[in-house]
Amino acid sequence: MIETWVLITVLACFFQNLRSLFQKKLQGTLSSLGATYTRFGYGLPFVIFYVCLLSYVYDLNISFLNIKFLLYCFVGGVAQIVATYLLLKTFLLRNFAVATAYSKTEPIQAIFLGIIILNEKITLLGFIAIIIAVIGVLLISIEKNIKLAFNFGTLIGILSGTLFGISAVSFRGASLSLDHDNPLVSSAITLLVAISLQTVFFTVYLAYKEPKQIVLSLRNLKYSLIVGFTGASASICWFYCMAVQNVAYVRALGQAELLFSFVISFYYLKEKVKINEMIGMLLMLFGIILIVIYI
Repeated sequence: MIETWVLITVLACFFQNLRSLFQKKLQGTLSSLGATYTRFGYGLPFVIFYVCLLSYVYDLNISFLNIKFLLYCFVGGVAQIVATYLLLKTFLLRNFAVATAYSKTEPIQAIFLGIIILNEKITLLGFIAIIIAVIGVLLISIEKNIKLAFNFGTLIGILSGTLFGISAVSFRGASLSLDHDNPLVSSAITLLVAISLQTVFFTVYLAYKEPKQIVLSLRNLKYSLIVGFTGASASICWFYCMAVQNVAYVRALGQAELLFSFVISFYYLKEKVKINEMIGMLLMLFGIILIVIYI
């Protein structure tokens, strides 16, 4: 029988794909930073609402919050923002395709980060499955005439993958540090604290750097709220999964997001499938199947 975390990870991929789709709609009127801000600023109210709903069913006593928890949340939140910023920076420098491809190595890096930060190990079969899935993702991510040579884009991509990995492992560490017997509660509190810190940081930065973007996001309130809702929904799913399962497995399975993009491109947009994309998709599916069945 398929475990709950597997189904919820797939649901997270679905919501994340929707969020990206609506963020692209916003990029016609907002800058990249402005569109990214809607994910946090407009996602926070939905996370607060979610936590309030949980409070009617479960005990959300926050007396067990500790310095270790807050430190994990801070590190995870900052790492996620910096990783996103670096990828946006490469877009301006025309290294975006290469950097994005290498950032997909996050699940592999998460294996070692999990060992270093949380002392969590994975099985040999799990390691092989993740390697296969990531190779598949890299093949899908390679665009025509893009050489994965060692250059500035490579460094940014690997660094972004590292930071995304640190972010995910830190959020898992935060949930575990609460020592709560219900991962639904610990993950929700972790998400609330993390996204609150990120929203404050992002709002202050945007108000200083691009103040007009906040006003523009309000003028596009409909799409801003949709991005906030889908982003919050994806985060709720991600944080729960990372609270109950090793981050490396969750993030490897999370690459299934590309499957949704693939289906949309092939069936809806009628785009042709390249040979590297087909091989990559099959490898990724094989790696994911190994994780789902044997982990």
